[in-house]
Amino acid sequence: MSEEMMCTIGVMGYDYEVKVLINNIDIGIKGGKSESKRLFGKNHPMVKQLDENSRNHVCLKEGENKIRIEYRQLTDEFPGPMTIEMRAEEQFMTTTDEYLFFLRTDEENISPVTDVFHLK
Repeated sequence: MSEEMMCTIGVMGYDYEVKVLINNIDIGIKGGKSESKRLFGKNHPMVKQLDENSRNHVCLKEGENKIRIEYRQLTDEFPGPMTIEMRAEEQFMTTTDEYLFFLRTDEENISPVTDVFHLK
């Protein structure tokens, strides 16, 4: 099952410009709306079906994966929170947590976030 993993990422960022990098690959999240994407390991069967614009979704690997989130507010008014969540099927999870990664911002937290998650 090496490198056949898949996960989903969902971003609720109506009041933010957002950029998400997984293992230094920009996965195409822009912010300003609700977005979700499927992300894959290089040997997942669906990779063959991806068009050129979705090749950046092939960014997962076994073991440690790095995620970096860069964002900024789009308005001077108090923004709503931004939420980013990643989930994977149980067989690829290394913990019993519900999420691979979860972030919810508030007005005090406007700096880039770098973290890691693990897949098997």
